[in-house]
This record gives sequence, C-alpha cells and structure tokens, in this order.
Amino acid sequence: MIEFFRAGGFNMFVLAAVGAVLVATAIRFARNADAQRLSLIRALTVAMVFATLTGFAAGLAATAKWVVQHEPDDPLPYLLQGFAESTANVLLGGFLLVIAWILVAVGIRRMPKDPS
Repeated sequence: MIEFFRAGGFNMFVLAAVGAVLVATAIRFARNADAQRLSLIRALTVAMVFATLTGFAAGLAATAKWVVQHEPDDPLPYLLQGFAESTANVLLGGFLLVIAWILVAVGIRRMPKDPS
C-alpha cells in the first residue's frame, strides 16, 4: 500500500483526504438522506474527479520530462513504468468515488417519497 501511494505521488494524499470526507459524507447520507448533504457530495465528487485527472496528468508529464532529459536508448520501459505509476491516481480516485456513490444509491433508495 505504501508503494501504491508512493507511485501516485503527492496527489495521492489529496485524493485520500478529499475521498475520506466524501465517503464519510456518503455514509451519513445513506443513514439519513437529505438534499443538502447530496449537494455536498456532488461538489466533492467534482473535486475528486478533477484531482484524479490532475494527478494522472502530472504523473504522465513528470515521466515524459524525465525521458526527455535523460534520453535513454530505449524509452519504452520508462514510459510504461511512468504510465503505470500515474494510474495509481485513477485507481484510488475511482475506487473512492464508486464506494461513495454506492452509498448515495442506498441513501436515495431510503429517502422518503415526495408526496406531490
């Protein structure tokens, strides 16, 4: 797990922090659904998506910069390793979003029906 976080870089801590708040809010929503909590979940989801994409792009950019600066004979292994490490952001962000939105689905199912 430590290697997974290390591979993803600093952005993994941002994803973990925002994701922890998102999942905690989703748990509260699943237990007691209300519209205000759902709007917060939507905002945190947008933040998670942008943080996920930013971390992925930053990893790819760092890999490309390293390959250009060092000019290895065969850059493909370095590019593939950098791509693999960059996907750690996508995996963590996606996992936390899936968990949160499954909880949201539970909360929506438990919401009282609108009388109108």
